[in-house]
Amino acid sequence: MKLNDLLKGTGIPVSSSFGDTDIAGLAYDSRKVLPGFVFVAIKGFSSDGHRFIEKALSSGAVAVISERPITKINSPSVLVNPSGDNRNLLAAISAVFYRNPWEEMKTVGITGTNGKTSTAHILRWIMENRGIQTGIMGTVGHIAGGRNIPASVTTPDSLEVTRYMREMVNREDRACIMEVSSHALALCRVNNVRFDVVLFTNISQDHLDFHPTMKEYLNTKKKIFTLTKDSGVKIVGTYTPDWPEVENAVTFGERAGDTYRITGIKVQLSGSSFNLRAPDGNYPVTVKAPGRFNIYNAAGAIAAAVQLGVPIAGAVQAVSSFPGVPGRMERVNCGQEFLVAVDYAHTPDALERVLKQGTLLAENKLIAVFGCGGDRDNRKRPVMGKIAAEIADVVFVTSDNPRTEDPSAIIDEILSGIPEEYNPRVEQDRAEAVRMAISMAEKGDVVIIAGKGHEDYQILGKKKIHFDDREQARIALESRGYKCVL
Repeated sequence: MKLNDLLKGTGIPVSSSFGDTDIAGLAYDSRKVLPGFVFVAIKGFSSDGHRFIEKALSSGAVAVISERPITKINSPSVLVNPSGDNRNLLAAISAVFYRNPWEEMKTVGITGTNGKTSTAHILRWIMENRGIQTGIMGTVGHIAGGRNIPASVTTPDSLEVTRYMREMVNREDRACIMEVSSHALALCRVNNVRFDVVLFTNISQDHLDFHPTMKEYLNTKKKIFTLTKDSGVKIVGTYTPDWPEVENAVTFGERAGDTYRITGIKVQLSGSSFNLRAPDGNYPVTVKAPGRFNIYNAAGAIAAAVQLGVPIAGAVQAVSSFPGVPGRMERVNCGQEFLVAVDYAHTPDALERVLKQGTLLAENKLIAVFGCGGDRDNRKRPVMGKIAAEIADVVFVTSDNPRTEDPSAIIDEILSGIPEEYNPRVEQDRAEAVRMAISMAEKGDVVIIAGKGHEDYQILGKKKIHFDDREQARIALESRGYKCVL
């Protein structure tokens, strides 16, 4: 591809001779620049790509696009974006370079505070069961053409999004399901992607360290509705407050007027069941994973599958064999007479829902273990403390991913929301907190270990160490004499 073709329509002036330069690739990280690449300098939150322009040039970049004039570098290869918005530019030229891969397959974008991961994985399970090879991008990892790609964020930057989608097409994926975070929508990561289906799961407090208000957070999430293809379909969950009313949207929930209405909910340790009233009839649905929220996730996934051309009977049948998502109400079963489950719940709404589900499953006590992450929205900490204390019979407040914050200070903020009469247990060492919770569990109890879910690490300062709640739960169970088999 020629530089002129790449930058056509961007408003960036390029001389005719320079515009004929061949482009081998794109990068916004100077460490990934190879000969023939275009380097896009972006001012980030913790670093500024403009500081690495000379490094990019020395690594072989044939052109650099800056957000502002760089007077100290006298090179014709440094071009200035007159809009000053290189995040948006990167999304646009990535689409050009990788030839709009979303036009060559079915695409689904899923956003919302909770339920994105489970809904995405249930939908992929349905598609694959129908013989439709499907890629995925999301919190627990990306899959392109069967190749597993570790995920550091829910939605990668626009360059990675576009490159992974091109890889999906090249590896014969016929569909792509993407979890779309509010950060991705705010930071232009999916600006040029177009979806056949967009699905809005729900909205509740989260990321208020990034979004100044809940209104701004919701408005950012709603941007996904502008990213549908001309024939695209919008799907909205109505099962939580503040769901957005969208014209001509397909809805799912428990309201009489929902396109896909959920009734007859039954939740047990072994799983859940419900009746789904669809436009063409009623369908009994079973889900192996316990938890009422898995019912909503399954209903949303079925609704999306139908919009993609899957017969509803086939979608319902596939859901019945779905094995669950790592770290989402994931059971740790070593033959004990009480339930131990690990869940990713790290927002007030998610914690409330998973603990309320625990009360429905518990024949005796509900024991909760949770903490809050450091360098994130601290306003939710006392809220989550209050929720846990009011729902669970026993609460262990512990550390999560403290990052650069003092773990004891985070715990103190959680405790500030818990009235003294609830008498929470405090154990900063997360492994010890898990052990203590499981050591006191008796027949019919439910132990919920919340916050980290699928994560197999803990971030202390800026260091990432191995830590897995599921492993710690198995260790604790084995210390009680139970035999755990993976």
